[in-house]
Amino acid sequence: MKRYFVAPGRINIIGEHTDYNEGFVMPAAIDKYVLLSIEKNGNGRIHLSSMGREPVSFEESVIEKTGDWSDYLKGIIWILKNKLDAKFGGMDIDIRSSLPEGAGLSSSAALEVALIVALNSVFDLKLSETQLYNYAQEAENDFVGVKCGIMDQFTAVMGRRNKAIFLDTLKMQYEYVPLELGNYTLLVFDSKVHHSLSRGAYNSRREEARKALEILGRSSYREVSMVDLFPNRGKMGDLYYRRALHVVSENMRVLESMKILSNSNFENLGRLLIQSHESLALDYEVTCEETDFIVDTLREMKGVSGARMIGAGFGGSVLALCEKTEEKKIVEVVKTRYKEKFAIDIDCYEVRPSDGAREVEASFPL
Repeated sequence: MKRYFVAPGRINIIGEHTDYNEGFVMPAAIDKYVLLSIEKNGNGRIHLSSMGREPVSFEESVIEKTGDWSDYLKGIIWILKNKLDAKFGGMDIDIRSSLPEGAGLSSSAALEVALIVALNSVFDLKLSETQLYNYAQEAENDFVGVKCGIMDQFTAVMGRRNKAIFLDTLKMQYEYVPLELGNYTLLVFDSKVHHSLSRGAYNSRREEARKALEILGRSSYREVSMVDLFPNRGKMGDLYYRRALHVVSENMRVLESMKILSNSNFENLGRLLIQSHESLALDYEVTCEETDFIVDTLREMKGVSGARMIGAGFGGSVLALCEKTEEKKIVEVVKTRYKEKFAIDIDCYEVRPSDGAREVEASFPL
């Protein structure tokens, strides 16, 4: 019998490049999904198919990395075999998605989580929510080779409708924060400049942040404040100082945003989004000309509270917090100016906070 499961993408309201630095993040699952169908076939082979891609088929007993889209799914099967000695007996798995790839909305984590939730249910593996997101992260770290933090997989499992999640990635303690937008809307502008994280830029930033911490003589950024940074600027050198400055200041912005959201003060939240983008551009250097252009365009416009790059960077998307009454005009202006500047037709999506991964009917609307 064929069964169906979805996992959502995510936006990160604020807290970028802080998750793997044991910091604070504030993500929300969104109503853009990976939809996965799964059916046992009993022949010992696993067949993977996805619209617009070459199908992949392999023996369940031989799981090898091939450097393509299937690695995210193979990694989940590999981790469950390693952790649980799981035996599946062969499966047919088909993927559909409304999540744009490479746009910073975490399509890879949604893919991983959709499969691990499906396998957990279909084969009664009895994995806890914590195991679901931890194993999915380990699969991406150790099989795919991207040293991502926990935020994306955590959000895909734990998302809640009309909520953001304040997550302390050091203690793995979390709290749901109201995200009742009222007269505001969240827009995602996909720059169409798509990154490949495994090519090294993301891992380089991670290593630079670790090195900055080492120079400071601390074991965690949770032990570092602004007061510690300024006197050590000479010893750290400009590059490592700026990497650390972003992490420390971004953690402060997440904490402030939590207070702001509890009062639904979206104008103040927008101010922090702008500050976050400036730090990502100047201190962490993960933006690009295209995402900077989108943010600069949005900042000039009536009805925009704030905007910033989201995701790992080097392309991807911009999140904008806007007044609903101005939404149509904002989208038209950004699309027009971007086309004039880069000769690219930009995509824009309105996103809403969504529930996490779950089983659904075959008719689930993507």
